[in-house]
Amino acid sequence: MLVQSLEHLAQSALALAQSRRIFILGSSSILASFPELGEAGLLDNTFDADLLLDPVTKGISDLLKEAIGEGSLFEKEKGYHADILHPSIVETLPPGWEGRLVAVEGFDNVLALEPLDLAVVKIVLGREKDLALVRRLLLLGKISAEDLRKRWSSMPLGEREIFRSGRNLALVVEGSGSR
Repeated sequence: MLVQSLEHLAQSALALAQSRRIFILGSSSILASFPELGEAGLLDNTFDADLLLDPVTKGISDLLKEAIGEGSLFEKEKGYHADILHPSIVETLPPGWEGRLVAVEGFDNVLALEPLDLAVVKIVLGREKDLALVRRLLLLGKISAEDLRKRWSSMPLGEREIFRSGRNLALVVEGSGSR
């Protein structure tokens, strides 16, 4: 995804929903901190932006899914879409995430997940595409292994999640050549 596509989705969502704020929480959130990564192809297979609106109602969520969501005419024409998130998604984010949000340039009320917070979420999810993104951020020097470990250790995880995501963290750090 390119930063222009992300901006277009944010503008469209704001126009339709008239929300106070929009949070960008998925992989495309990295573009707020490092817009050049879209041009460099890091997000070549990302064709969506995960948006959390504040406030959001079921009606607004349904409207946005129909207008700019997956399978919409918007997506067919533009080649990208928005995934409208349920507010409970914030329970999966690292503690203190709201205080580290990154402003999306050109917007007063569109904020994106900070890169380390995104990386921790990806480590916990553990899908190969997510781990590949974190590995690439480490290789490019956009985040450090030490900071990633610290942020990960702040997550309130159960025993299984700690084991699985700890293994993911070790694999990603090892695979990036970071220490």
